[in-house]
Amino acid sequence: MRPRERQLAAIRHELTDRLSIDAICVENAQEIAAYLDIPVDAVLDRLGIDGRIVAAGYRGMLPPETNGMIWNEWGTVSTGDYSTMRHHPLAAASSVAEVARASWPDPRQYDFTAAAGVARSLAETYAVRGPYWQPLFCRVCDLFGMEEAMVRMLTETEIFEAALEAVFQYTATYCEYLLDACGDAMPILCLGDDFATQRGLMIDPEQWRALLKPRYARLFEIGKQRGKFVWFHSCGDITAVLPDLIDIGMDVWETVQLHTLPCSPQQLKREYGAHLTFFGAVSTQRLPFVSPAEIQDEVMVCIETLGKGGGYICGPDHHIKPDVPPENAVALFDAAQRYRGEGYTRARCPATA
Repeated sequence: MRPRERQLAAIRHELTDRLSIDAICVENAQEIAAYLDIPVDAVLDRLGIDGRIVAAGYRGMLPPETNGMIWNEWGTVSTGDYSTMRHHPLAAASSVAEVARASWPDPRQYDFTAAAGVARSLAETYAVRGPYWQPLFCRVCDLFGMEEAMVRMLTETEIFEAALEAVFQYTATYCEYLLDACGDAMPILCLGDDFATQRGLMIDPEQWRALLKPRYARLFEIGKQRGKFVWFHSCGDITAVLPDLIDIGMDVWETVQLHTLPCSPQQLKREYGAHLTFFGAVSTQRLPFVSPAEIQDEVMVCIETLGKGGGYICGPDHHIKPDVPPENAVALFDAAQRYRGEGYTRARCPATA
């Protein structure tokens, strides 16, 4: 099967020639390339990664980078290190009118034509998804500052929700433009937002349902109306609202961090496996500190629980960071590629194969 066919079949819970495999980001690709003695641009294929992410880049004018500070179209400033924000343009907003007057980015200022060209060039081989990181809750937290946003949500809900609605309107239009430009070349609407920690939601589930669920539902519907699968990234323990996300159309949950959840992998699969395809599950927090053999064993456990009957895309449960030894990263993906189950023959692979 081609990677595209394999991943889309996995989302449909159909039998595939091998497991579908993916990764959010492989940050140590240079080290893996050197370890395997292959070009860097061959790493993703060598690891067996079936999907590719495509988004439209911003074409508008931005202030120049100064002292490592990077401005973006939202008027926030990032250090470039995991997008840590250092400037919050709505921090002092005192009214809904002031929020409305803020400088909101124009979705027409993105290069959807170029994104469509990239998507078409990849689509014959790979399962293309996008735009990926266009969050609602996290964006509002960037604009106010995390603490200020949480306070405003409780004490000045109208101001918080005005900002949230403005972010939603932008995001909805961006997604419409991107999906319409890419057409069949992008079969998956992929979005992400983080509203949980490893110990549960950051906000009360009822607040989530009042403020976020209706807006996610409308975003997901943009994909469904165009015949797309909906792939949603949300870290940590989101089990309190996982049924809500299923209810509004989530097909793939990225990223399943098993070590954060209040249930076993078996319970997760039993309760939600008929409704979802799980992506991730192999703990990236352990990757720098365990042996290749231990990684292979963890991959096997994830596959044989979450993958039973299909509906699992195997991979690390977050970025593979630069401190992960390349042999450990290779062990993860090789174990997933060589696994055979559901009528196949289970195979254990050498860590350095």
